[in-house]
Amino acid sequence: MKLETLIAPLGIHISQEDKSIEIKGLAFNSSKVEQNFIFVAIRGTLTDGHTFIEDAILNGACVVIGEENLISIGVPYIRVANSRKALGLLANIFYENPTQNKIMIGITGTNGKTTTSYMLKHILESVGISCSLFGSVSTIINGIENESTHTTADAVTLNQLLARCNDHVVIMEVSSHGLVQSRVEGLRFDYCIFTNLEHEHLDYHENMESYYLAKQSLFNYLKPHGIAVINSDSSCGERLCTYVTSLNKEVIKINGKKPSYTVNDEELISLKDPIQSYSLNSRMKGKHNLENASLAFSTAISLNIDPLNIERSLENFSGVPGRFELFQHPAGATCIVDYAHTGNAFSHILETASLYNPQRIIHIFGFRGNRDVQKRKNMVQISLEKCHLCILTFDDLNGVPSEQMIQDLYALDPLNRCIIIPDRTLAIQYAWEKAKNNDFIVITGKGIENYQQSFSLPTASDIHTLNYLNDSFVFQNETLNQYDHPRSLY
Repeated sequence: MKLETLIAPLGIHISQEDKSIEIKGLAFNSSKVEQNFIFVAIRGTLTDGHTFIEDAILNGACVVIGEENLISIGVPYIRVANSRKALGLLANIFYENPTQNKIMIGITGTNGKTTTSYMLKHILESVGISCSLFGSVSTIINGIENESTHTTADAVTLNQLLARCNDHVVIMEVSSHGLVQSRVEGLRFDYCIFTNLEHEHLDYHENMESYYLAKQSLFNYLKPHGIAVINSDSSCGERLCTYVTSLNKEVIKINGKKPSYTVNDEELISLKDPIQSYSLNSRMKGKHNLENASLAFSTAISLNIDPLNIERSLENFSGVPGRFELFQHPAGATCIVDYAHTGNAFSHILETASLYNPQRIIHIFGFRGNRDVQKRKNMVQISLEKCHLCILTFDDLNGVPSEQMIQDLYALDPLNRCIIIPDRTLAIQYAWEKAKNNDFIVITGKGIENYQQSFSLPTASDIHTLNYLNDSFVFQNETLNQYDHPRSLY
């Protein structure tokens, strides 16, 4: 592709001789630059791409784009106000606008993005509509599934994958980080879905207002006739409805105060509109999952799918890996693995577990190092209020020394109401040992993610640990007696 064609959306003048430069690819990592690539220098949180311009040129970059005022670097240099936005626009043009003939659905929010995306994919595929999925658990394109490394991939990777996609619909989780970093720049969405906004990621965003504005920005990418589907059961949800309406876009509001929720042998949700009402039977318990089902249902209705088909597909939706995933204990207890990592998510998970009328709920969780520490106290308090035993342990340390994290865990429990077992696998083993018939062991924070550090048991994830214990567990492990707690488990 000629440079002139590629940079047209940037509206920048280049010399006549530079216009005809043939561009073979794009990169923002100098090590991935090849001959006749454009290198886009981006300032990151840890490194600055401008310091790698010389390396990029040595690797074959024929044009460099950046934000600094540079002179004479040996190849044409184009200065822009925002390199990240420029990269998104360039990637979209280079890969020939790969979403132009697809139905694009973007989902944002603190919690529920993954479950809503899997529900919606299940509904659409049940009526023969092929779907790609870009999310925190997996990337699924043309029926081929690969593990995701980020909730929202970088702009180059995203457009590369979309260019390979032959599916009719693309469902994409869009994180606040991805929005702030312009990873979806150049894309346009037919539907944008908002699940909720809760205290999270304030290690990255300055405050809750900045976090909200990041989520709100997704709706700026709606196509001219795009539709917003918003859970308005909160002040920020209502605020978002007002904002999207000001953009002259259609808004479908889901408000949990209006539908009726009933929990008996099955859960019912009624979605009412001026014409008719619908009742959905969902296997997934909990008000939060009913809200997710409402969002998926409403989007599917807007895609002209028969409500009866939607109802049937949700009835047999089996769930999402690592989201309220159930495992049976040989003593008759139930283990739950879930990704929940906020106070409100804890409330949802523990309240949902209580719907099964357990004898006791034992909750195991930790905190990620170098992440939002403001939410930790609230998470511990909610756990103590809603379960019979709270076990604090490690999550990913992310460079924080283990001694420091242990101190942090003890500081969160000055009244000694929790058991603290730093080794995550031993924490799970301790609960496994103590479990009796009709107990629930709830393990939150990681879902299907692998551990980033080694623990005592030769396992790689929470699910792997449960399977290992089930296959090889010997009761009354003496190494765990040190954690016996004055608060009786029986």
